[in-house]
Amino acid sequence: MRTRPLAEKRHVPYNPLFQRTATMTTIGPSLLITGEITSGEDITIHGRVKGQVRVQTGALLFAPKADIDADVVGTRITIHGKLAGNVTGSDRLELTPTADVTGKIKAPVVVLQEGATFNGQLETGKR
Repeated sequence: MRTRPLAEKRHVPYNPLFQRTATMTTIGPSLLITGEITSGEDITIHGRVKGQVRVQTGALLFAPKADIDADVVGTRITIHGKLAGNVTGSDRLELTPTADVTGKIKAPVVVLQEGATFNGQLETGKR
């Protein structure tokens, strides 16, 4: 009698850019938040924020239709939309081709994709 071999365990290489937390919050396009947002999980913002955004762990993504007038602090930040304010990323900050950012940005790794609009100061380097 033949038996089927046990399923092989596959090893997926560690990639810190694709770390995810267990929960993600989405702020919809019809929302306007005035004040401070503080989170310990991934956030995707499609709407408008005026004030401050702080994400201690997890990824922070501003969608293409996002309209942000805030100072932003996070670990991994990706901007697709419009943002006016100071942005500080502790790991990585990326501006995509649809990003329109005005202000000061600071992170150890900054990626400005072709087509991104940035007007302000840039500080990059080691943490």
